[in-house]
Amino acid sequence: MPVIHSAIEYVSGFFIRGDDRTLRAKKNIGVAFLTKGLSVLLSFIIVPLTLNYVGKEEYGIWMIISSIIAWFNFFDIGLGNGLRNKLAESLALDQVDTARVYISSTFVLITLISLLMFLCFSVVSCFISWDAVVNTSIVTNMELRRIVIVVFFFFCIDFILKTVASVLQAMQRYAIYDIIKLLAQFLGLIAIFILTHTTRNSLFLLCIVYGGQSAVVMLIATVILFQGSLKRFRPSLKFVRLKQAMPLLNLGMRFFFVQIFYMIISQTSFILVAQFFGPQDVTVFNLGVRYISIMPMIYIMVLTPFLSAFTEAYTKKEFNWIRNTISRINLIWALCSIGTGLLVLASRIFFKLWVGNAITVPLILIIALAVSSVINTWGATFSIFLNGIGKIRIQLYFLGTQAILIFPLTYLFYKLNFGLISIVLVQVLFYSVDAFIYTFQYKSIISQRAEGIWNR
Repeated sequence: MPVIHSAIEYVSGFFIRGDDRTLRAKKNIGVAFLTKGLSVLLSFIIVPLTLNYVGKEEYGIWMIISSIIAWFNFFDIGLGNGLRNKLAESLALDQVDTARVYISSTFVLITLISLLMFLCFSVVSCFISWDAVVNTSIVTNMELRRIVIVVFFFFCIDFILKTVASVLQAMQRYAIYDIIKLLAQFLGLIAIFILTHTTRNSLFLLCIVYGGQSAVVMLIATVILFQGSLKRFRPSLKFVRLKQAMPLLNLGMRFFFVQIFYMIISQTSFILVAQFFGPQDVTVFNLGVRYISIMPMIYIMVLTPFLSAFTEAYTKKEFNWIRNTISRINLIWALCSIGTGLLVLASRIFFKLWVGNAITVPLILIIALAVSSVINTWGATFSIFLNGIGKIRIQLYFLGTQAILIFPLTYLFYKLNFGLISIVLVQVLFYSVDAFIYTFQYKSIISQRAEGIWNR
């Protein structure tokens, strides 16, 4: 009992010790662990439920469609990230009117972009052979076209409403958005459960559920937030001043290209697997990624709440706080890396319990994903600091080069018969370079010796 009592005191003390900025981050981390833990549990329930409903190949088709549509998240031309950074700076300097201008102007710009995207996508989609894109013959091109249009409509709604996520992040209230996402996932689980008991093997209905769950919950949450705790920051047309919002566009465009390049490097995996190996192996690859991403997800839960905190601290020139925080975060990275190694050792048992004999995930793929994860999370520590202070020019150049090289290098490894790990090996190479460069830039900036491109 004394041991338990001491543990409870330590945990409770952890969340009440520290300065205001650190305490906000700790509370966000605490909620994130709870919500993400429940999210992982829900995802482990949803996957076998979905596989039993539509089958391995149809599930792979959904993964391809969702990964393609996910690319359009970055067509906000970086406005979300620009808003987060500039809003955090405004709040740090207590400039409420400027903050409201940034929020209102961003909502208008994002809405216009969303309308344009939907119109263009609807037209272009009519000329795309979707059955060839997903490399399947079990679903007609007409049915696939209908699916992608409906899913993209829900995506556009969610695309607009996610602006509120940037507002919450800038205010270091990440926990609220985590809860919103968990509610959306829970709604999706309920909807899929109902589908399995009322319909038969409908990829169209499944995609509507997956595509619409976030949009519905975000719509309700946005109305509640701007009527309540965010009322004084509520967007209004009278606060829309595009000229004053130009800093959002300038910073946002740099974020836009960084995100596009990173998306190409990290999120084209499913398409490459589909083209080289087929939709069935997309499911195998996806299960491997989902499993090994448990530790990176935990690490990102710890890391993300510090993004806007870094913005605030850098704006106030509190460099010692930044150094001490990064040092503590690196200790957590070491623990998560050890956890990733344990996941590799337990992988065979886990997949046996999770999906039985239906799908076999090769151990070599798990090992490659684990190495990629450890290197990528190290680089993430420093890139999130650089993103928080807007020093992303180096990222822009390096990620742009890697985006050009990823396809020929992946094809080379594929031709050398590396199999499914071809994609992961290229990522390991890129993440290693990134981690070294970002670490060097961080040290240059925090020691106030950065010059030229290293300070941009």
